[in-house]
Amino acid sequence: MKKLKNVWLFLSFILMVAGMASCSTDDPTGVEVSKTDIIGTWKVTANDWTNSEEESNRNDHVGQTLSVKNDGTASFRGESFSWTLSKGVLTLSDNRGRNIRVVILSYTEEEIQASYDCTFESEMYTEEGNYTFKRV
Repeated sequence: MKKLKNVWLFLSFILMVAGMASCSTDDPTGVEVSKTDIIGTWKVTANDWTNSEEESNRNDHVGQTLSVKNDGTASFRGESFSWTLSKGVLTLSDNRGRNIRVVILSYTEEEIQASYDCTFESEMYTEEGNYTFKRV
């Protein structure tokens, strides 16, 4: 009887470990940066993207600037956004229902490398890709 109890304890432990290992998130976090780290003007030096309409392109935004302001607003390609930063993820949103999630993959004072995904809630449209920004 004691052996059976030990077997059940062992199996329970294995199931608990397997359950915890299977709990992963599709929400990766980026490198830790502070708000003051990203505030400023950043110029695109490389980019690529694909979208749900099966279009894609590379380096079509090179030279565009991303301006991240201290007041919680940002602008990119002539459009205005509000922004938040948490766990290395910059979230941009606008009044059209667009949400852009930018995961900061690497950061130096002069360069940011990031992946992003963008959704338009009303149009069921998604886009994802990568950017490299250099501080201006």
